[in-house]
Amino acid sequence: MLYVRDIIELPLLKTSRVKSGKDVLDQKLIEWVSVIESPVENFVRENEFVLSTGIGCHEDFDILLEFVEDVYNSGASALAFATGRYIFEIPKEIIQFAEERNFILIEIPWEIRFADIVQEVLRELNHIQQRDLNRSKDVQQKLIQMILDGKNLGHITSFVENEIRLPILILDKKGIPVAGSAKQSKVFSLRNRLMKLPNNEEASHHPMHSKMKTISDEEHSLSHLFIQTNGVHEGEICVLSDRNYQLNQQEIQLIEHTKMASALWFSRNSVVTKAEMRLQNDFLLRLIKGESLSDEYKKTTAEQFHLNLNIPYDCIIGHPENLQSIMEKDHKRQSITFNWLENMIIYIKEEMLFAAEAVKHQMLFAYEGDKIIVFLEVKKDSSDSVNHFLDLVERRLNHLFPGVTFSWGIGKHKEESTDFSHSFKKAQMALDMGRTQIGIGKRVNFDETRINRLMLNLALNDEVQEIMAATISPLIEYDEKRDMDLINTFIGYNRNSGNVSQTARDLNLHRQSLLYRLRKIESLTGLSLVNPDDLFLLDFSIRVWSTGVIKRGQINTEHSNSNVL
Repeated sequence: MLYVRDIIELPLLKTSRVKSGKDVLDQKLIEWVSVIESPVENFVRENEFVLSTGIGCHEDFDILLEFVEDVYNSGASALAFATGRYIFEIPKEIIQFAEERNFILIEIPWEIRFADIVQEVLRELNHIQQRDLNRSKDVQQKLIQMILDGKNLGHITSFVENEIRLPILILDKKGIPVAGSAKQSKVFSLRNRLMKLPNNEEASHHPMHSKMKTISDEEHSLSHLFIQTNGVHEGEICVLSDRNYQLNQQEIQLIEHTKMASALWFSRNSVVTKAEMRLQNDFLLRLIKGESLSDEYKKTTAEQFHLNLNIPYDCIIGHPENLQSIMEKDHKRQSITFNWLENMIIYIKEEMLFAAEAVKHQMLFAYEGDKIIVFLEVKKDSSDSVNHFLDLVERRLNHLFPGVTFSWGIGKHKEESTDFSHSFKKAQMALDMGRTQIGIGKRVNFDETRINRLMLNLALNDEVQEIMAATISPLIEYDEKRDMDLINTFIGYNRNSGNVSQTARDLNLHRQSLLYRLRKIESLTGLSLVNPDDLFLLDFSIRVWSTGVIKRGQINTEHSNSNVL
């Protein structure tokens, strides 16, 4: 944390003078710095270090007092006046007002620039934030390493308690304490109250963590978090603190890392759960791939894993584009054989189960290689449930793996059919087309790709390839040499139905520049943009080329061959 004393002791402010609130310099936090003059209104927020020259209120004591009072009421950490120009000395009455309220007033020589002060404060804040981030990552790495080294849960909880300086208690799935130093009688007193509440109606969600709930009595506060692996309840984390203590963001992150480490520990010691997950995944993959399975086998296995196979599902396939690199970077691993998706699949599934519960849909989950396969229940009254579900999933996965990017393919179910392979194939095709034609990080619905599927099939025809090469290769070659982007110019022109003015606005081009490009397109291709047949041929060629089936080198080869013929 950054306190007012830390700023006062900076070399830049060695000539400044604290006029009031000296006893609380070590207690007043600083979260931001600002420069403001009268009126204050709502421009100052809590824990802000405020700088002012006093201009506009220096000639009127009452206005100056009102200004100081407004800054104080806003919850600011301190108010620093630059003296020597408008205010030469803070009036004694105002100092007395501040002293009575333990509000810090500071006099700063006029020669010290506010910009330098702001820079120093921000540098200190950024340093603290970076230090906290590095510490959080370091703790996460140490916890994971402790799991890999086979440390027991007692070692893990002792390490975390030392980091957050709060006692914790970890319970197993039966509610039996397994590690931690928090006073068990007090923890269970608050926890039992929490569990007995109907839907936890009196418990509150922690403002910085949607899964953490808190409950308090006259002396203590309990922060409670469930531990789950593979969607199965494995235990609980209980953090005990004083009633008025508020966990900060870093402590929340450390507790989240503890949750992950605890989940890994429980998972490592639950071979049966792992085996069950593998069996369930294998069963779903066999269904997805359309293997011939007897009705009796499907019914028995579905009951064993509590799967409902008798309702319609839409298929969603997700491909994490950068999870491997994120995890290798965060954990300083360079091994290309270490499959982070497989190791983190428990937590990804947990987040998806949470999202499915939030949209009130049943879900089936599987994974294969580098792909996540989800079947989301279809309901007649939920037309956009897939996108709502994916919105929640992406938000939660980005919290778990900051910066992760997923590409998604969506395959709708076939009416009056529970054939999983049909929607899976559509989702797979949608994913492949989206990644190759649109780009990574997109959601593509198979039913919205009809024109792309048509172009994809046409692009495989040899004669179509020759016609396309002869039409489009001059534009590609010219773009490579002159960087004029004639292809996108034509796409915009055609999209606007030949409206030159609208196209120029869309492309941010001067009208004459656009006309020059259009004439260049006509001269290079030998086609007329006012001839419907020529316009269709050029549009068709560009659409086929955009499928990505034929690379630029192949187009140049095809064009050369057509010239020889």
